[in-house]
Amino acid sequence: MFDLSKKTFIRAIIGLILLRVFLVVLMMNNIPFTDMQPGGFRPNFGGSYFPDEIHFFEMAQSFAKFSPIPNAANLGYPLFLAPIIRFIGAAGPEDIAKIVFIIQAFLFFSLAIILVVLTACEIFKKKVLALITAAFFTFYPYILLVILKLAHFPRWIPAFHYQMWINIGADYLSAVLLYSGFYLFIKKFNDNKINFLSAAVIGALLGAAALTRVAGILYLPLIFLVFIWLKKYRESIGFGATAFLVYLPQWVYNFYFFDSPLTYGYRIKELSGHGFETKILGGWLSFSNVAIFFEKLWLNLPVLLWILPVLILVLILGFRRFFKQEKHTAVVLGFWVLLNIGFYIFFLDAQSQLRYFIPAIAPLIILFMAGIIKIYESRRFI
Repeated sequence: MFDLSKKTFIRAIIGLILLRVFLVVLMMNNIPFTDMQPGGFRPNFGGSYFPDEIHFFEMAQSFAKFSPIPNAANLGYPLFLAPIIRFIGAAGPEDIAKIVFIIQAFLFFSLAIILVVLTACEIFKKKVLALITAAFFTFYPYILLVILKLAHFPRWIPAFHYQMWINIGADYLSAVLLYSGFYLFIKKFNDNKINFLSAAVIGALLGAAALTRVAGILYLPLIFLVFIWLKKYRESIGFGATAFLVYLPQWVYNFYFFDSPLTYGYRIKELSGHGFETKILGGWLSFSNVAIFFEKLWLNLPVLLWILPVLILVLILGFRRFFKQEKHTAVVLGFWVLLNIGFYIFFLDAQSQLRYFIPAIAPLIILFMAGIIKIYESRRFI
């Protein structure tokens, strides 16, 4: 297969970013119609969006005032919002909505495009395939929009808004941090340049992602064990120590306000509005939630259950293709997907919140692309 020159590759990446800006401007002007407010920086949809942003804002405002309060949110995103709130003197979420929209929809998503194309380039070793992967990532919110609308999914508008990274929510910062950490790991691994410093930086990025979204903590033992697998023992210490130090404030916060480092504010009914059996596990993660997940999928999006086996097969083929080429990278990609999806199908509130799966979008697209390539390569045997 032919490949692109470096200059053409860079121009194509810039083109994707400009295309992303154009798509966001269209959305701001309700093209296609998705019920955006006049001005284009906030949707009319309320639902779970507005309560969540209030949690994030109140906690961030308390940090801005140097007077933390008990809250349902994790620390990472409020810490990101706090300087914005302090700088503009915001009194409510609507005061920061515009600047957060600009940062997330334009800057964060553009950075995500760059990280996806670079990660795909490291994995496929072909700039053309990397660009196709990044183009898929750029357009996937619209692909989802069409599928959900045709399937008469009742929450197709908010699902689209969430995937466009426009709402005040932790998912987007968490995704950018994860994409950065995994790209750096794969890049350094491919170049055989993993050292103590790079491992520490990867630990800081993934630790910050965990600080932003609790499910991100699952990636810390994953990468630690991969370092052990690679016999990078010194690097595993650097990774683990840095990740621990970055995440430690969350455990200190939990202990101070909730009497246990493992009790999160989301577990407290008075803070989150949810009643749970216990403050640590209870109804938050349970096998019954898996049945609820597929039941709701059948009720709201039955067509996906028919397509799902085909998608899983393509993803498995993509994983097998990578595993034959480089098993360490394949395992990292596979668990990058499985740990996110696995956590949230056990998680009660993920039943109606597709945004929880945003951290897994990039590796899903990469594995899907690899699966399609595998099928194409196998055509001569059919």
